[in-house]
Amino acid sequence: MQAIQTSIIRRQFIAGAIALTTVATASAPAIAQDKTIVLGVLGAFAGPFAADAVEGYNGALLAAKEINAAGGVDGYMFDVQQFDTKEMTPDAVLAAVERLKATPNLGAIVTPFGSLSGFEMEYVADIGVPYMVAANSNQYRSIIQEDPDKFSNVWSLAPSYDAYQTELPFVIKEMIDNGTFAPEEKTYAIIGSDNPYSMPIYEGLKKAMEAEGWTKVFDDVVPPVEINDWRVMLNQIRANPPAVIINTEASSSNAAAFMNQFMEDPTDSLLFIQYAPSVPEFVDLTRKNSTGVLYNMLGGPISGEVRPRTKEIGEKYVEEYGYDSSIYGYIVYEMVYLYKDILEEVGDPMNYEAMSAALAKTDKEMVHGRVKFDPATHLSIQGDGYLPIQFYQIWEGDRITIYPQEFATGDSQTPPWMAE
Repeated sequence: MQAIQTSIIRRQFIAGAIALTTVATASAPAIAQDKTIVLGVLGAFAGPFAADAVEGYNGALLAAKEINAAGGVDGYMFDVQQFDTKEMTPDAVLAAVERLKATPNLGAIVTPFGSLSGFEMEYVADIGVPYMVAANSNQYRSIIQEDPDKFSNVWSLAPSYDAYQTELPFVIKEMIDNGTFAPEEKTYAIIGSDNPYSMPIYEGLKKAMEAEGWTKVFDDVVPPVEINDWRVMLNQIRANPPAVIINTEASSSNAAAFMNQFMEDPTDSLLFIQYAPSVPEFVDLTRKNSTGVLYNMLGGPISGEVRPRTKEIGEKYVEEYGYDSSIYGYIVYEMVYLYKDILEEVGDPMNYEAMSAALAKTDKEMVHGRVKFDPATHLSIQGDGYLPIQFYQIWEGDRITIYPQEFATGDSQTPPWMAE
């Protein structure tokens, strides 16, 4: 479970981490240059998704530090470096990819996500280096499935996001059946964010909710920018209060502003926010206001109460950095260990073709489930026995897994603003 961390500690650490672009060499001093492998962390270390990039970078640093301390792999040591895509403008992403291409001894690229659209894969495919990603999988799938062989080096530890578009109504029904949610009418409001991640989820959820008999009473889309003031939109929602409010805004800072302003005058509505509450920054910024909010994740770590490896990594992360990570600290940590596995098998980090072929054969239990890649899409397989979709409810700073039952750490509860 995650306890609430102060935003001051978190923001001070993020600022310090962004300033350090090649810290990992300190964990492996006096390494011969020809036995050093660079693991490049591609990410947006500025802007609304900076927390995701920093936590992915931290996870890679932590794993590399452990591997180097144990002697590396046949003498090879890992040097983790940042490759900043800034606010993910196309020029900034391509500039970071060009720096990767020019980097000596580049062994792999590990990243939460290189861009929101995945367009950088066209360029990474030309480099040939193994490229592991952990988000925006539907965007990567749309590119890869046209020519999987062209992207033989690109593999996603995240599954298809299709379940994000379909499963929420069934979890709401389960809450109704359990008596933790008792709507007077089946009405909902929905907010989209105009970016490649959020829009398919927003469109899919509208279809899924209406297929289950829910009537839409509010619908709007916000631009993909920093949003500090949601009050005009919230006042429109309050004018005709729905039973459910859905916000697909994935930026933790934007979503936190929405949560705080919703709580200024909450309606008698169940509140679901896509992904953003999973980021520790969200709880830092909302504190007690976040109690009761729902969110879900595909490819999220299974609770440490259920999976010991999650607990182990989480404790190491907290010891190293002073706070727990979002999904990306865990998953990028796993990427580095997966890279270690394939290097042990192949033996030559510069044989990109053999390294990518070994990566393609992955079948391994990780913090978020069993990772096995679909050869047609290069995504991790989702579903029973592979990577589950999990729903959570934040309660007093803790993240309670409420669905599916096999991974549940507690039951859903009526949000406090509805119980009053």
